[in-house]
Amino acid sequence: METHDYTSSCIYLITVTTEGRQRLLGKLVGDSAATAAIEPTPLGAYVAEAFRQTAVETTKKTGCRVQVLHYQIMPDHFHGILYVRDTLPANYALGKIVAAWKSACTHALWASSFCAPHLSAENGTKDLSASSSSRNLSSEHRTALFSRGFNDRILFRRGQLKTWVAYLDDNPRRLWLKWHFPDRLRKVYDFTAGTKGHRYTAVGNTFLVTYPERLQVRCHRNLTEEQIQQEVEKYLREAHRGTVLVSPFISPAEKAVFEACYRERLPMIHIVNRGLDGKFNYPSGRDLSGCSDGFLLVLAPYADYSAETAAARITRAQCLDMNAYAADLATVTPA
Repeated sequence: METHDYTSSCIYLITVTTEGRQRLLGKLVGDSAATAAIEPTPLGAYVAEAFRQTAVETTKKTGCRVQVLHYQIMPDHFHGILYVRDTLPANYALGKIVAAWKSACTHALWASSFCAPHLSAENGTKDLSASSSSRNLSSEHRTALFSRGFNDRILFRRGQLKTWVAYLDDNPRRLWLKWHFPDRLRKVYDFTAGTKGHRYTAVGNTFLVTYPERLQVRCHRNLTEEQIQQEVEKYLREAHRGTVLVSPFISPAEKAVFEACYRERLPMIHIVNRGLDGKFNYPSGRDLSGCSDGFLLVLAPYADYSAETAAARITRAQCLDMNAYAADLATVTPA
């Protein structure tokens, strides 16, 4: 952030990736998403300890308290939450702290305590127990452990730290889902569906459009709480029968239907107006779980995401369009 003072007291989420995204830091283990975990390599364990030690050394050198709040080792990247409790000296901003840590990790890779990495067959991971020491590598073959630079997020809002910690802890589960269900999490261009042959960008279980019974969810936005509950119960009954619910899920009642069906992992097709931009690789948050578990399909009928569409609020015309798309995908009407 260009306007931020990186010597100020602040909490940061730091992310660095290994050079070439080599899986040097850990191995994904676990036989399900629920048991997924990262088993650190010796180098990965060193990286985590060096992150903690860099905070300690910074405190000693500057007299400013720097604390590691949380971290997560991943095969090809590392997340760490750093709390700069006091204002740092002008010549010792956040970038210098991260640079010192990255440098220590690179020298550890070169040192005799860690051997030159060799590609392992399983998961394409790197074997750090190879026999040749990387101190024997010629200087031209020595590369940095991490790619240049780093990503930082700055804590501004109440509750943001809790969200960060949950995100870091959930990383192994998300990686397990991505590796085991790549087809459900991959963006599909020019996906054609419905009686009118509309084209969408899709992510999720595309087989949901082949189910024989698909029902549009459409509820008035001015329903009472009692009426909303009645709508939820009506659509839940249909979904339990195996009917796929289709909707942009915009009104309060429609959102309540989505929430109820999501909790019970019932099949849904969600039409969105946000687009799936060119940087989009995998869905995030609940979309990731719903798509990978096979009960959710996300369809974007609009052009890829842009700064202009992100800033614009959803219009009535878009609401009508998305409801029309849902109606086109539906094969049955409510009982």
